[in-house]
Amino acid sequence: MAEEIKVIHSSGNIFADLGLANPDELLVKAELVRKISKIITQQNMTQLEAAQLLGID
Repeated sequence: MAEEIKVIHSSGNIFADLGLANPDELLVKAELVRKISKIITQQNMTQLEAAQLLGID
């Protein structure tokens, strides 16, 4: 007999779906990281160049 698969529809915020505290804040932070990563990739930057640009030691 095949096992039934339970499907749960997302609210659009995975952090809220997981019941984490401050889900809206976490979603904004995740979006910022995604956008920064995209820019770094588009600029063909190394990790060192990106860290220097962002002021990360």
